Amino acid sequence: MSGFMSTFFRFGEYFVLLLYLNLLWICFTLLGGIIFGWAPSTVAMFAVIRKSIRGEDAPVFTMFWSVYRQEFIRVNGLGLLFMVIALIGYVNIQFFQVETKWLSVSVRYMMIGIMLLSGAAFLYLFPLLVHYEASLGQHVKNAFLLLLSRPFGTLFTMIGCLVVTMILGFFPILIPFLGVSLYALVIMATTYFTFSRIEQKQRTEQEQQAS
Repeated sequence: MSGFMSTFFRFGEYFVLLLYLNLLWICFTLLGGIIFGWAPSTVAMFAVIRKSIRGEDAPVFTMFWSVYRQEFIRVNGLGLLFMVIALIGYVNIQFFQVETKWLSVSVRYMMIGIMLLSGAAFLYLFPLLVHYEASLGQHVKNAFLLLLSRPFGTLFTMIGCLVVTMILGFFPILIPFLGVSLYALVIMATTYFTFSRIEQKQRTEQEQQAS
């Protein structure tokens, strides 16, 4: 019973945390005028979730606000770049959709493939931002490297996101309360596992070289 109660209370803590983080994400996204608010709000949310996964205690609001302020300018560059790429891809797909020539059809499917690959790599970006110290360019490079070198980890993350989508589809009332934070938890948890495996492998190799 003690094990069950411990699990139950842990679940309750995460549920409350996700509710609170989703509220903070909405408020701070609006504070940044949506366009300039969503990216720093997202990285702040991932930072808090990472701390929780690692079992580290930190005041949620204080940490969220601190990361939001520190990363506001840097992460907005990444956020704006992502929105521009997404807009260009969407416009191109719509443009070539009305054409029936084989070249237009080929370009349309090529653009869809590029968008899907970019979206999959994007899943790694915010976890990388809060887990490692590096430049934005290096994070983007590492995101694509992880996409190619860890296909099963990427698939696991995508399946987790699909499960969240199905849950929110069955219970749409949860969307205003968990619509963002639940995705962030799944993405951070699965990518953190991938990072841990990579770090463990690197430590093993270093120990073997040293011995």
